[in-house]
Amino acid sequence: MAEKPAAGLLDISPRRLQALASFALTLALLALVTLLPVPYVTFSPGPTYNSLGSVKGKTLLAISGREVYPTTGSLDMVTVHQLGGPDGDLSVFEAIRAWLDPASEVVPTSAVFEPGETRAEMRLVSTAQFTGSQSDAVAAAMSYLKVPTTTTVVVSAVVGDMPAEGKLKAADQIISVNGVRIKTPKQVSPVVRKAGIGGTVTMEIRRAGKKQSRTMTAVENPHKPGVPFVGIMVDTYTKAPFTIAFELSRVGGPSAGTVFALALIDKLTPGDMTGGAHIVGTGTIDADGQVGGIGGIAQKMVSARRAGGTLFLAPAENCPDVLGHIPRGLQVVQVSTLADAVKAVTAYGKGARTGPALKPCTSEVAKS
Repeated sequence: MAEKPAAGLLDISPRRLQALASFALTLALLALVTLLPVPYVTFSPGPTYNSLGSVKGKTLLAISGREVYPTTGSLDMVTVHQLGGPDGDLSVFEAIRAWLDPASEVVPTSAVFEPGETRAEMRLVSTAQFTGSQSDAVAAAMSYLKVPTTTTVVVSAVVGDMPAEGKLKAADQIISVNGVRIKTPKQVSPVVRKAGIGGTVTMEIRRAGKKQSRTMTAVENPHKPGVPFVGIMVDTYTKAPFTIAFELSRVGGPSAGTVFALALIDKLTPGDMTGGAHIVGTGTIDADGQVGGIGGIAQKMVSARRAGGTLFLAPAENCPDVLGHIPRGLQVVQVSTLADAVKAVTAYGKGARTGPALKPCTSEVAKS
């Protein structure tokens, strides 16, 4: 007696089985395509951090050795979440989702990364920029407060798999290179280049208060053929006559400088600048207190409003990017200098919502 076929199979014709198999294959291919990486980078609203508050139980901006005055309200720095890049981890699905999100932006990888640059290298630069923004904030705030400072040349970052790895660390003060006394960051590269590829580079440094010597052999810069390289980034570090510690990690870029400078001034002067208000800001800062433009301001304004911010400080340079993107309920004012930012925060903290200290971005500003 013949075995009875499984129930249901007798009702499916070969043509129908073929159609079902094709449909299943199509679904599988579509699923695979949505997971394939695409050459784009997305930017979306990131978290904000109150520079007057704390992060994970630690004061974000801690000062010791100097009288610190009580503060209220918030002076938030704001971030942008970036996904994608040359490492190819942005999928079609993620790119489409960002395209459909009005608060996000999608740009080609080539618009963000230099040719041959990896995400690890960009992250290293971004971390160095964040550290530099802290130093610049100290310089600008102390200049505003007329507090004397000292400036040294330091290692801001060490590139992996390069001669300096394991020998130098971020924050090492560079005293001399091959006997040449170093007073500015621009002096370092010419001395290393003079040593030549395969040449010896000896750096006298100061780490944790102690002088040390580090010797390494220069190699060819992977991004600049024929150029000697030891694998460090160099910057200046400004130190106040008391201790200032920034307790925030896993954040990069230079755009927190203006807010950090404001927080220092608020903590080191009597009175309460914010008046309890929730203020968010962005912008680079230099030692002279000039506020510079930044990227991703549309996403940062969304982040500011989502966090509860009511006033947003935008670099005047970014006014063309601000117009048409301001979230409802957020007042945006332009600042060109640290003094402008102090006046804006102080006026808003006292209850003002208009006036010369609270200058909005307008179409006239955008055209100028």
